[in-house]
Amino acid sequence: MEDFRLNNTHEFNQFLGGSETTYKYVFGVTHTEGIKYLADNYQCYWLLDLICIHSRDIKNLQEFQVWNLKRIQGCKFELTATDGNKNILKKIEIKYSDFKADNLDVWLVHETILLPCEY
Repeated sequence: MEDFRLNNTHEFNQFLGGSETTYKYVFGVTHTEGIKYLADNYQCYWLLDLICIHSRDIKNLQEFQVWNLKRIQGCKFELTATDGNKNILKKIEIKYSDFKADNLDVWLVHETILLPCEY
């Protein structure tokens, strides 16, 4: 099975270089146009919810967080937060998801969730 890494698709090229608009979400977190596109088109607001909830535990330790969603097997995924230097801050097992991609990275920077290409 080929690894479908969503960040490597041309689908998000429209968001290269940042967003002009951010959207309020929960817990004081905002997200960018690219993340709104991702959540709307891939039906993954649940992913934003998980990031918002679990980033609270590590917010004071790390203002820059890389969140990686990776398919482990079938419909089972693992969501991992790192500090951007591959130091693991948190791991979450997701027993079932119908998420279409096998791998996705999003960043949480100063309370804003964004695609890496939007930085």
